[in-house]
Amino acid sequence: MSEENVELVRTLYEIGADPFSVPPDQIDRAFRDYVDGQLEIRLPSDYPEGEPVFRGREGFAEMIAMLADTWGKWRFEPERFLEAGDRVVVFARILAEGGASGVPIEVEVTHVWTIHDGRATSLDAYRDRSQALEAAGLRE
Repeated sequence: MSEENVELVRTLYEIGADPFSVPPDQIDRAFRDYVDGQLEIRLPSDYPEGEPVFRGREGFAEMIAMLADTWGKWRFEPERFLEAGDRVVVFARILAEGGASGVPIEVEVTHVWTIHDGRATSLDAYRDRSQALEAAGLRE
């Protein structure tokens, strides 16, 4: 089942790599086909946006709106996918540009997705890869 979980997460990055430009019908399709309706997205406390938790389709829209208030551009570049039972760890980069300043940034991030019955149920973002691996029961 783990390889299927990795493929599911890859599909989600293909759909939402640039969350500012994903058409609403694509987001709806992702929630219909791949994502649990109560998906929880948790950002780390050291993100500029704080440590919010976003739930479901409405929470996803809130997160995108929050990011759009600060950033002119925002996209993910996944680099590596690791199987971890019902979890998938993704080493990625955030490539963004400040909304007011236009200053580009590039930040490493690690996402830990939890998959249950073929649907993504949570996404936890980490700035520290070792913490993410530990949370997924893996080691560096």
